[in-house]
Amino acid sequence: MKKLAVCLLLGLFALNVSAQRPEPGSFSLIPKVGVVFSKFSDNNVYYVYDVAYPGSDREYKAEFGPGLSVGLEAEYIAHPNIGVSLGVMYAHEGTDHELKEAETGLDYLNVPLMANFYITPQFAFRVGAQAGFMVDNDYEDSSVFNKVDFSIPVGIQYEYQNFMLGLRYNWGLTKVYKESHFKEKNQVIQIDLGYRIPL
Repeated sequence: MKKLAVCLLLGLFALNVSAQRPEPGSFSLIPKVGVVFSKFSDNNVYYVYDVAYPGSDREYKAEFGPGLSVGLEAEYIAHPNIGVSLGVMYAHEGTDHELKEAETGLDYLNVPLMANFYITPQFAFRVGAQAGFMVDNDYEDSSVFNKVDFSIPVGIQYEYQNFMLGLRYNWGLTKVYKESHFKEKNQVIQIDLGYRIPL
């Protein structure tokens, strides 16, 4: 019985240690890999097939499509409950579409600057600002795109034994296309898994 009690106490102590966040003033590197689901806002296409036949028209809608995300973040713990992180993430974004001709793939190198508010040692609310730099696309004429994309990322993160699972939404602020009559902006949901490496 005593051995069981000792084992339980040791187990609780180990869980408590694993739940402790890094000390204020410390740095960590966090390699990450994940998936993004992205689409363009205001990207529905309306077709009228034959004006002589009412009802032959149809609206084609943009859809969220998956893409890869991989990169590295560095976090500084400024306060027992606050961390600041800066990252560099490659992400394949763009939009899927019911009308296949309207699908577009865009590759970005994203640089998110995030404030991490730790509600508990494991759970954090994250908000910040992100600049995305387009490095490639699958469109015939790449000059039609704005090459820099600004967004506001908002999300949550859970950490267990240095493994970090994150979910966030990037609210696009910059129009995808240069032409003023195009209103499309990036909408991105990102899920990633990272591992904290204390320095």
